[in-house]
Amino acid sequence: MAMDTAAVDTQNQGPTILALCWILVMIPGLVLGLRIWCKTALSNRGFSGFGLDDMIVLLAWSLHLVYTVLITKAVKLGVIGRHAAAIENPEHIPEALKLVYISFVILILGCVFSKTSFAFTLLRIVTKKWMKALLWFIIITMNAIMWLCAVSYLAQCTPTAALWNTKVAATAKCWPTNVFEDIALVAGAYSGCMDFILALLPWLIIWKLEMKKREKIGIALAMSMGVFAAITSFIKTSKLVNVAMVQDFTYFCSSIAIWASAETGFTIFAASIPALRILIIRIRSSYQESEGNEGTYPLSSKSGIETTQEVTVERGTSEERNMERDTEEFHEAHEAHEGR
Repeated sequence: MAMDTAAVDTQNQGPTILALCWILVMIPGLVLGLRIWCKTALSNRGFSGFGLDDMIVLLAWSLHLVYTVLITKAVKLGVIGRHAAAIENPEHIPEALKLVYISFVILILGCVFSKTSFAFTLLRIVTKKWMKALLWFIIITMNAIMWLCAVSYLAQCTPTAALWNTKVAATAKCWPTNVFEDIALVAGAYSGCMDFILALLPWLIIWKLEMKKREKIGIALAMSMGVFAAITSFIKTSKLVNVAMVQDFTYFCSSIAIWASAETGFTIFAASIPALRILIIRIRSSYQESEGNEGTYPLSSKSGIETTQEVTVERGTSEERNMERDTEEFHEAHEAHEGR
């Protein structure tokens, strides 16, 4: 029994939560920054290249950052990540739990905004009516379900403070414990399924563009990375089973905090990767130029004496032109749809 108590006292998921959550917000943030740079500076379109999908995903990342800051504060209070019996300052529990509840609501919205952003990106290039209808269906239903989940999370008790303050909970009116759990499970499962659909649609869209097969596969794979967001969504949802019955919530919520952050982080990352194609082309072009587009070769004179003459040899420019042409065709598909 003493060993069990000692184990409880030393178990602390706080450092793990902080490390993973900050990685999961900063790496997608870096990729998002590159996305915006590519679409504005590298594309030579300025802020005219900054679309609605970019604004929405930037909002999603901002909410993800706020979530991470709040979770960090809750961990720093010495509450989240620790077993309830091992918390040194129990008076900090209400404040920490309040931060967790608010941060989870913020992240739910950030998560749905990140998925909505990618759906809007696809709307810019689809031409078939059934695809447009499907994307709008996904946008509307996913937002409705996720917003319902966010509102229900705080509305399950009146007053709301009963969620994090046991003194208030004694006289509060709350829903049956399984109600919000069912809403959260449905929302998580639905969100994951929509991620899979959004990851598959690019193959149907891009495969019909007039581009080389290799380029089609590359772009489609880049736009299908949302499948990882779907996987994390299902894992996070599995952690919510029987969450209402958990007594040691300050420790149990550690995995939920991490997987929820992973879902949003992967979605933002996946939504931003395709826009980096123009950067990859520029880097590859610069590398080819550094290898040298001009070569010096020895030539023999009529007298048989070997002389040296500068001979211009263009290397790699054919492939570069092909990649630039494919990029232009891909953007033309976007612009053709936007002009409709």
